[in-house]
Amino acid sequence: MSFNKGYELKKFEAHWEKLRIEYAAAGMTEDAIQKMYDYDRQQFNSERTFIERTQEFTAPAYESSEEEASPLMLRYQEAITTTDTYHETKSKFAWIGEIENERLLAALESLSELDLKILTLYVYAGYTESEIASTLESKRITIHKRIERMAMFLKNF
Repeated sequence: MSFNKGYELKKFEAHWEKLRIEYAAAGMTEDAIQKMYDYDRQQFNSERTFIERTQEFTAPAYESSEEEASPLMLRYQEAITTTDTYHETKSKFAWIGEIENERLLAALESLSELDLKILTLYVYAGYTESEIASTLESKRITIHKRIERMAMFLKNF
């Protein structure tokens, strides 16, 4: 249910015109009447703000449509929903499944298991060439050359 500010303000002002006449006839000063008006206007604005900023927070019922849910609930559901883009991969290296580019995914899957292991340690885990060489019990220059070869191969994608 929405609050029509213009309509409600028009009703409020019309009501207060009657009250001004009644209060003046009762002998109240114009200053006292204005203070009462200011207070009521402040209450009117406060109520309007409350109505505009609060919404019913209902979730759609199990068998009902989403249109019945409050807009606030729909925005909340959208904000907390995450979409996981994970592609099925033949590789045992899970990070490869996160790649959305199908050509790059196919290229990575065509690499040997040793190359994928080196690539995982170098790019994904942040190891240096020396650390990879000591982990795989190999020479640093060998690792360096394999990384260069993989970089050139993957540049085409």
